[in-house]
Amino acid sequence: MPLSTSRHALLAAAGGFAALAVAGNALQGTTPAPHAEPGEVLRFYAAAPDRIAVAMMLSLLALVPLAVFLAALVRALEDARTADPWPARMAGLGGAVATGLLAGGFALVSAGALRAGSPAGLAPESAVVFYDGGLALSGLAAPVGMTVLLAGTAACVLRTTAFPRWFGWASAGLAAVGLVTPLSFLLALVLPLWVLVAAVVLSRRSVPEEATRFVR
Repeated sequence: MPLSTSRHALLAAAGGFAALAVAGNALQGTTPAPHAEPGEVLRFYAAAPDRIAVAMMLSLLALVPLAVFLAALVRALEDARTADPWPARMAGLGGAVATGLLAGGFALVSAGALRAGSPAGLAPESAVVFYDGGLALSGLAAPVGMTVLLAGTAACVLRTTAFPRWFGWASAGLAAVGLVTPLSFLLALVLPLWVLVAAVVLSRRSVPEEATRFVR
């Protein structure tokens, strides 16, 4: 594939992920706070179950271009030819784990919405299980994978001249945020922005011959 074409595909994947992720998050509306009362969670589901289900579907669809972006990211990190291959593999593994956990979280919230819109309805206790379970997967578990993705990326970037060092330090800083549980929820919100920035950085990276110079 020509370099210009691969760059366009990379930017399109990142833009598609960010657009679908933001749309899905916005469409679900105001969400209950963590550990909200069962009645509040039930009202959230009952108010617009179809809208919530569509929002979660958009969020799930966003993971398709995210997977494309992650594949391109890992390939670019491997092409940088740092001293050891493990940081790129670490980033790829973290991205795969995060994607899977996000999918589980979105699907669980969507299941609650579909149940709330059915003739049988949804009990308050069940609403809490669907909502809190989805929140735990996407807001607590998935950031662990994101932290590994960010840390692996930072390790690669800071050990080669193929990418700007500020991107490596920014990724490392975000990875540190993921280690603090109350703040780790922010990673799921910041991820689309990081993906967009990473796509621009990757699309403007040095050619492979220049990428073979290591930072000592």
